[in-house]
Amino acid sequence: MPSNTRYNQPIPHMRARTSSGLRIGWLTSFLFATVFLPSSLCASSLGDTARQLAHKIAAASGPGAFALEVTNRSSLDDKSVREVRSALEAQLHVEGVHATKTEQAMGTIEVVLSESLRDYVWAGAIVIGSDENKIALVSLPRSLAGTPFAPALPIVLKTTLVFAQEQPILDIAVVEIPGGARLLVLDNSAVAIYRQAGANPAGRWELEASLPIPHTRAFPRDLRGRLLLRRDHLFDVYLPGTFCHSSAAAPLTITCNESDDPWPLTAEDSSARAFFATSRNFFTGALSPGIGKISNVPSFYSAAALPRSGYMLWALAAVDGSLHLVDGVADQAIRGGKWGSDLAAVRSSCGVGTQLLLSGSGDTERDGLRAFEIPDRDPVAVSSAVEFDGEIVALWPESSGNGAAAIVRRKDTGWYEAYRVSVSCGN
Repeated sequence: MPSNTRYNQPIPHMRARTSSGLRIGWLTSFLFATVFLPSSLCASSLGDTARQLAHKIAAASGPGAFALEVTNRSSLDDKSVREVRSALEAQLHVEGVHATKTEQAMGTIEVVLSESLRDYVWAGAIVIGSDENKIALVSLPRSLAGTPFAPALPIVLKTTLVFAQEQPILDIAVVEIPGGARLLVLDNSAVAIYRQAGANPAGRWELEASLPIPHTRAFPRDLRGRLLLRRDHLFDVYLPGTFCHSSAAAPLTITCNESDDPWPLTAEDSSARAFFATSRNFFTGALSPGIGKISNVPSFYSAAALPRSGYMLWALAAVDGSLHLVDGVADQAIRGGKWGSDLAAVRSSCGVGTQLLLSGSGDTERDGLRAFEIPDRDPVAVSSAVEFDGEIVALWPESSGNGAAAIVRRKDTGWYEAYRVSVSCGN
């Protein structure tokens, strides 16, 4: 291994700000009302919106005694949440709905304060006996100046520095094989294979082999590549105009050929596939196989599959900065968000079970990731932003789907760091 490689570097100045979002898998039907208020939040706008929600809850529930629960999953601070609850309870009382203890209540009202990228979204779920949930929903624009993030987090992103080196890293993967775990590192010229030194799982990685990648086509300057673990052999490599696969047994070898075949968008063989522009750093938008009835989408940098009941919802980070949601029938574009070009889906035991990781706007000094869920068709933040000391240049889901590899180019040194990002449930 060249002497300029370093391992398991400490992560200076790593900070996590708190933020959160709404997890409402039960939102199957709802009464929707949008409240247009001044962009700067104040006590009156919070109170007005709380009273609007109370009026809709009362219309759905009718008069009576209910157990009221208010949960904050937004960036509103504690003082603002108290103002919202106070206005909510007061208006409910005026409407004939009284808050009481659970054992004395005829039903329950669960209010969740959440936020999307553009608005605060407040939902009230009303349950009376065994009746179906009734939902009331209101929203108001988020403050342009921003507000302090709430300390409560529904989901936490965890990052672990796996490997670092001076030359560019395109993708990594950790695989368990006879003899112990191996780290595969894909760069612009080879797949390097490392094994752990000693019995300590957090020990250093030592170079075991390097498999050069032969290619006749010139790679683009801003090179991207994908490393996928396979069942019948160890791995496949996708590069612009080039496809490689490893042997099935030791000693490992690699075979590469020119190829314009589409890249799989997930590790599953049956996944949708997209053609990669051989002289650029993005997917052209042509799909084969497609997503349901859709075989062409706008050019995009990355894609993620989010399971839904009966279908798969795909999120695409388009080259024009928009986020596209494709369900196999329709293609919805969401514009105006401050997200970057990298996204990935990660499975977890939290929320709806799969979260969408979205990079920031490509800040070269401190880029970041946040987790989102899409309860309807608007991304809702469900984690704080975890920051890195540099720009995220690649984000690929693990073949298992349980984590993602984030490749960061440090601003101070220019070195490349590979992190494992996973999701855990908050308090």
